[in-house]
Amino acid sequence: MGVSSETRFLQELVLYAASAALSCLVLFAGLRHLDPNREASKKALEHKKEIAKRLGRPLIQTNPYEDVIACDVINPDHIVAAVFSLAYKLQPSIIFIDEVDSFLSQRRSSDHEALSNMKTEFMALWDGFTTDQNARVMVLAATNRPSELDEAILRRLPQAFEIGVPNKRERAEILNVILKGERVEDIIDYDHIASLCEGYTGSDLLELCKKAAYFPIRDLLDEEKIGKQSNSPRPLSQSDMESALISSRKTKVVASEYAGLGSLRTESSDPRIQAVLSELSKFGISLPNVGSEDDDP
Repeated sequence: MGVSSETRFLQELVLYAASAALSCLVLFAGLRHLDPNREASKKALEHKKEIAKRLGRPLIQTNPYEDVIACDVINPDHIVAAVFSLAYKLQPSIIFIDEVDSFLSQRRSSDHEALSNMKTEFMALWDGFTTDQNARVMVLAATNRPSELDEAILRRLPQAFEIGVPNKRERAEILNVILKGERVEDIIDYDHIASLCEGYTGSDLLELCKKAAYFPIRDLLDEEKIGKQSNSPRPLSQSDMESALISSRKTKVVASEYAGLGSLRTESSDPRIQAVLSELSKFGISLPNVGSEDDDP
């Protein structure tokens, strides 16, 4: 099944949920430990932007905890208030929280007071939006550590979706995206490389390409040692990719394997949501079965 069907399902349901003032939790199982600059993460962000574009809504992407660290703010809860205030003024709008587990994780006695205050403020303002009939603000969140989320947050996110690891075709597309603009041989068979990378995530494929890129550099250094001069490394080759695969490993743990994921599969009793699910099922789209693995075509 791969990522495409889940992405389409998510887009269609979110487009409806936005008008119904619902909230969703997105589980990016196949985007494990990606930083914002990586190609696969950029692709995920493009999907969120597409949702915002189709809704005609501003997309406010934030991680309040990281913002506090970066800005060294004395009253960090003011950042949370500012985010909701901006979203309200720009409504209809979407608040997207990436890596939500780093901010809204389970509350512990060891938590810093500032972080605890931020969580409390966030949930209070969130509740205010859900009870305000004039509020047209939607909250979207993404995580690959669902078991770390606070139960109070899960209750506010009644819909959960798992975005699994990419299938063969999608892996080939990701490889094309990663190597776009790089010096590569024209004869590289991305489909063949993708077939050798079953179970790899976008992050795994990026690491594979990094390892493969070392071989042209190593050859350049070897040539310089024997007195040969070259202005730049040779293009990346098919053999480089296959050699890198020997020492590459796929991600051992993805989101669907974290403890507690099953508890996130809450079914909505809202008949409007069920109606949307029914309509989507006519197109062969269904909520991915958490714990199952996607088969390559």
